[in-house]
Amino acid sequence: MAITQNENPQQSGAVPRDGASANHGLKRNSLGVSAIVFYIIAAASPLTGVVAIVPIMIGLGNGAGTPASFVVAAGILVLFAVGYLAMGRHVTNAGALYSYVTCGLGRVTGLGSASLTVFSYSCIQFSLYGGFGYYLSSLVHNATGIDVPWWACAVLAMVLCLGLGLRGAHAGGIILGVLITLECLMLIVLGAGIVFSPDTQAADGLTLQPFSTSALFASGVGVSVMFALTTFIGFEGSAIYCEEAKNPRRTIPRATYFAVVFMAAVYAVTSFLIVNATGTADAKSVAQSESGNLIFFVSGQALGPWAAHLFQVLIVTAIFAAIVTFHNNLARYLYAIGRQGLVWKRLGHTSRVNKTPHVAAITQTISAAIVVLAFAVIGLDPYTTLFTWLAGIGTLGIIGAQTIAAVAILVFFRRTKVDTRLWHTKIAPTLAILGMLAVFIVAVSSVELLLGTSGALTTILVGLVPASALLGVGYALWLRSRSPEKYEQMRVLLTSSDPSIPAPAEPERETTWIRTEA
Repeated sequence: MAITQNENPQQSGAVPRDGASANHGLKRNSLGVSAIVFYIIAAASPLTGVVAIVPIMIGLGNGAGTPASFVVAAGILVLFAVGYLAMGRHVTNAGALYSYVTCGLGRVTGLGSASLTVFSYSCIQFSLYGGFGYYLSSLVHNATGIDVPWWACAVLAMVLCLGLGLRGAHAGGIILGVLITLECLMLIVLGAGIVFSPDTQAADGLTLQPFSTSALFASGVGVSVMFALTTFIGFEGSAIYCEEAKNPRRTIPRATYFAVVFMAAVYAVTSFLIVNATGTADAKSVAQSESGNLIFFVSGQALGPWAAHLFQVLIVTAIFAAIVTFHNNLARYLYAIGRQGLVWKRLGHTSRVNKTPHVAAITQTISAAIVVLAFAVIGLDPYTTLFTWLAGIGTLGIIGAQTIAAVAILVFFRRTKVDTRLWHTKIAPTLAILGMLAVFIVAVSSVELLLGTSGALTTILVGLVPASALLGVGYALWLRSRSPEKYEQMRVLLTSSDPSIPAPAEPERETTWIRTEA
């Protein structure tokens, strides 16, 4: 016996409700472990994290203790992943965080979480278009002397990204695999240059002092861990592809754990080498003086001028890879909401050939174009406003959504008893809640640093985060009182391939589950 909702009736035997498009569904068994790993890593964009985030952590955080901060952040996310993946054995839905929160905390909170997540992912994607436009425009100018408007470069990325999205997640996974491989190879080359170049401080030998407790808990550790956590944003997207994954109960956990450990290793080792290249005692002062050019400064010392030029090319491809991932993630969130009839139902349609959420993909691409062109018309700088502001807002929102999901996971297992493993359902989720809540508090208290703003502007920008969540909560309450038919359709896809696992208890009294024979 399995519990399901909004399945293709030809697969599940369910009867479509209120005209829902019964023939629309995502392409099953199309993604393996490697493709999902590429999507997770591309969202985090290791090269972007190293170039843009590591200098901030070293200069404004705990300095030489930056590598240890990445280890702590990865530990928090692994704890979160334990419960997150355990719940994924019973809840299989492209809505991921939204579905989990709905199962654990009910439909009102669930729709609030969905609104917050869609808003946050949208902000991050919009910001990436700003970063892509800025870096590509600069690259073209430096190479040819031609001035290409940044917004034109951003629109180019939209067209290319939409084309990949319409072809399917597998096609995007192949492209991401190539781009991520190039990123990682460049970081390996940089690391080798730092170790063997006579022009860096590391030539005198490497020290493990950056991983010591004294380095970790130096002044600014909270800021460093907060920024470290931002470099992993998007890792929770693994569950978004559960309906398209091959054997999701094995594929999703493997991909998630591997991606987190891999990214932690890349960030920790690279930042460790950078700190050694500048000298542990001088790392903070050098990072403050070089600011965003720190990696170019170090690579110039270790490898020569050609490395800085290559980094400028690869930062463009790295941001594009992240855009592709967030495009796919956001399209599947809109698809999950649309097929429930909560908003425009056509968002829940997929193309008949490639089985991609084409309506959702086109819709969010149009929204990105509107935001990008609005910033261009007003004349705002793409890097200091579109890229910095919206990335900060989106990061704050995703950390909040992850914290809510961690609470929902703990409540879900206490309520349903479908999994009684102490570590997976109680200890790890509780530790994850404490860790993520601490990071969220630090993020809020350091929000001016995160956004690069101050005063009333900061208040307005930060206010958009809770406002987006309250919008979803308000809409859910309105549906419950004014449109009970639509509210009744807010059911979460719960499936289990193991017939010995009992059906989860209903998160709300009004919820009705559709049962089909396994």
